[in-house]
Amino acid sequence: MDSKSEFQKSGIRNLKSSIPLLLPALTSLLLILSYPKFNQGWLAWLALAPLTIALWRAGNIKQALMAGFIAGLSFYAGILYWIYPTMRAGGVNPAVSVFGLAALSFVMSAEFVSAAALGFYLKRIGPRAWPYLFAAGWALLEYGKVYLSLKAVWFPWFMLGYTQWAYIPFIQVVSVTGIYGLSAAVCFTGALAGTLFIPKERPWKKFLRFAPAALVPALLWGYGLRELGAASSVIPAGYLDAALLQPCINLYDKWDAGKAAGIRKELEDLLSGLKNAELIVWPENALPGWIDEPFYAGWLRTVSLKNKSYNIVGSVSRGDGRHVAAFLLDGKGEIKASYNKRRLVPFGEYVPLRDFLGKYIKPVAALGEFEEGDMEQPLFELPGGIKLGAAVCYESIFPYLFSADVRAGAAVFFNITNDGWYLDTAAPHQHFIVNIFRAVETRRPVIRAANNGISAVIDPWGRVLAKKGLNERGVLAARVPLY
Repeated sequence: MDSKSEFQKSGIRNLKSSIPLLLPALTSLLLILSYPKFNQGWLAWLALAPLTIALWRAGNIKQALMAGFIAGLSFYAGILYWIYPTMRAGGVNPAVSVFGLAALSFVMSAEFVSAAALGFYLKRIGPRAWPYLFAAGWALLEYGKVYLSLKAVWFPWFMLGYTQWAYIPFIQVVSVTGIYGLSAAVCFTGALAGTLFIPKERPWKKFLRFAPAALVPALLWGYGLRELGAASSVIPAGYLDAALLQPCINLYDKWDAGKAAGIRKELEDLLSGLKNAELIVWPENALPGWIDEPFYAGWLRTVSLKNKSYNIVGSVSRGDGRHVAAFLLDGKGEIKASYNKRRLVPFGEYVPLRDFLGKYIKPVAALGEFEEGDMEQPLFELPGGIKLGAAVCYESIFPYLFSADVRAGAAVFFNITNDGWYLDTAAPHQHFIVNIFRAVETRRPVIRAANNGISAVIDPWGRVLAKKGLNERGVLAARVPLY
């Protein structure tokens, strides 16, 4: 009997000692389930409660930092799992692929570690005010990591507010606050719920203190419904008849000279019959060559004359340096304007800290390194004065690029990308949803052409008007409302 009792006590002690590890891991699990492909965004509203409890139980800063590290490392390993199959598909051996995922997750965990440090030091203000300041601090951290990319290398792929992409009323608030306000709200409800486990209060007092956690989502939902109701009475100033190409060309065939003719034939087949399209949007790096080459310049003129539409063509360029670019062609196939990508993918399109890391790491892109375009570039302009803002590939995760183009007069945005790197993982879905938030933030429609999907037309309230799914070859034709 004594040995059994001792065994039970030992089990209880082991369970208690594991709680500091289990709580932050639970936060990461709830956030992972909130993201595509699980899409259980409602879980995010309470996701930070376990981490909050862990921070309040932490007896010193080291324990708090460890809780943040566990939450961050496990979360990023979960949503960035696609790094492994992406590297394997590119021929990288399993050990290096595992190391790549682990290293990126380790670095990105700094976001949660920073939040944990903030949360720990804020404890001195008491549990009642703590959720409010912690939520504000979380929003500032998200704001900071986005703008850090202007001065240093960072990968602001995750925002807490992105978990709400499927709930259209909730996301309307980002037209006022940006994504940061929605992130603060989601953080607040979880943090407040977590603090209810800290002080010893009577149940009715806890209930009253939890009331704001229920009130905030209710107010956001009500505001969103009002905005959507007002949107139903807004009459578009006009429409743009667009055709988005989704050719589903194998990424690793793109630079195989022996397959270039077949790729051109696939593109020609998609272009045939698009007589009524005012604008045809090709995905990123659509051409199996450089647009500066006389052959491809001539080929584009030939295919453009058949439909006489304006075209936005994604291609690499070496006219004024090596750039990942987009070009606006008129109905005769003449280049009217060009755009050079402003935010390049680290290690994909360039090597950060080139003098040091360049000795050991080469860019994974088949064409080597590229140069960033100027932050201020002229917008594309269609007949009738319609101005278009550009975002190539993962530039869609940088809100400041979109807000700058709105100030320059953009009436609609286009995002062209090639997510073929990521195979049939969650990455293309994660990449797609950020465009919904850029549309609502700017109150401008976003049209997206992706080589293998997801191509779509998104209205200024984040509603997907037309969509072509992942690995679904074809043309997405849609009327884009202009406001």
